[in-house]
Amino acid sequence: MPFTALNFPIAASDPLGELAWSKIAHVETQHETFFAKAGMTAKAKGDEDAHRRKAGVPIILHDELKSEPGSEVRVRMRKQLTSTPRSAYGTITNYGTASMLGKEEPLNYYDMAVKLGLLKHAVGNDSPDFYQHYTSIDMEQDAEAALQEWLVENHEEAILDCLYEKYPYFIQQQLSASAVANTNLYYGEGATSQAELDQSMVFDANEAMRLRSFAVWKKLNPVKIDGKTCFIVLADTFVCTDLRQDAMFRELKDADSRGSDNPIVSGAIGVYQGLCIWEYQRMRTMTSGASAANIGRIGLLGADAIAVAYGSRPRIVPRVETAYGDRWGRAIRQVLGASRADFQESDDSATTQQSSAEWRVWRKAETFA
Repeated sequence: MPFTALNFPIAASDPLGELAWSKIAHVETQHETFFAKAGMTAKAKGDEDAHRRKAGVPIILHDELKSEPGSEVRVRMRKQLTSTPRSAYGTITNYGTASMLGKEEPLNYYDMAVKLGLLKHAVGNDSPDFYQHYTSIDMEQDAEAALQEWLVENHEEAILDCLYEKYPYFIQQQLSASAVANTNLYYGEGATSQAELDQSMVFDANEAMRLRSFAVWKKLNPVKIDGKTCFIVLADTFVCTDLRQDAMFRELKDADSRGSDNPIVSGAIGVYQGLCIWEYQRMRTMTSGASAANIGRIGLLGADAIAVAYGSRPRIVPRVETAYGDRWGRAIRQVLGASRADFQESDDSATTQQSSAEWRVWRKAETFA
C-alpha cells in the first residue's frame, strides 16, 4: 500500500515517520557520544597512502548498513616489505646477493574482524491512553528520547569494552566472543602485578612520561593535531586529581599547545609532553584482586585504536501485542559491532596491536556519602 502523506501528529508507528526518525537518530547518536564531541572519531575513508602511515583519530567509524547480526566486517593491514635492498652491483635481478627470479617477496597481510550483534532495549507502560489523556506528557516522544539516550550511553560503554576486553558486552553475550585483555598492559612505576601497587604509585608527571616513552618506543600510531603528533590518555576523576596535585605537571602542562581550538586539545585537562589527558568518568576500576577499588585503569590511545561498524540505523519498534490496548511499549534496536584493533596473521599465530594500551595505577579515591 503506498503512503502519500503523513498524518499529524506523526505517530511513532507510522512507517514514514519511523524512517525519518531513524535517519536522524543515526547521525545524532554518532555525534552525541563523549568521543565524538571530543573529536576522537572519524569516518573511514580508505584513502591512506600505501607508503606512509597517516596520523588519524583513535576511533574509526564504518557504515556497513543492511548487515545482519552475526556477520563480520573484516579490516586488513598490509605488512611492510623487508628492508633487504636490491644489490647496487651486478644484474638488476639481484636480491641482496641472490637472484630475485623465483624468490620474489610475497605480500603479507594481517586482519581483524569486527563482529556485528544486535543492541536493543525497550520501555513500556500500562494504559498509555489514560496517561496521555490526563497529563501533558507525550509518552511516545518521551520513550523515544529516553531510548536514544540509552543508545548513546551504550555506544560509549561498547567502545570502553573494546579498550579493556576487545569486544562489546553484547557481542560477548550473543556470539560467545571471549574477553581478551589488552596486549599492552602495564602497571605504575614498573610494577609487574596489581598486588605490587601501593599508595605511592599514582598517576603523576613521571608516570605520564612512562606512558609517552612507551607510545613512542613501541611506535603506537600517532594522533595528529595542528601539525603535531600526540597520544590521548583517558582517566577517571580520582586518577586525574592525583595528576593535578603534581607540581611538575602543573608547571609544564600546555606549554606548547596554548590557543589550540581543536576539541581534543581544548577539552583536555592538560597537554603534557605530547599526551592529551582527558578526564572521563566512565573509566573503570578493577572489580577483583588486591585493593581493587583503588586501582584506576588508564586508557592510552593512538590513532585507529578501535573500529566501530554500524550494521543498521537505530529503529524504533512498537510493541505488537498490546493486551487489548492495556499494555504499550516501544523498543530501539540497532545492528552494531566494535573491536579493538588487534590485527592477526592469516593463521592467527601472532597478534599485532599498535594503537592502545591499558595502564593500571593506584588512585586515592574518596568516599562521599
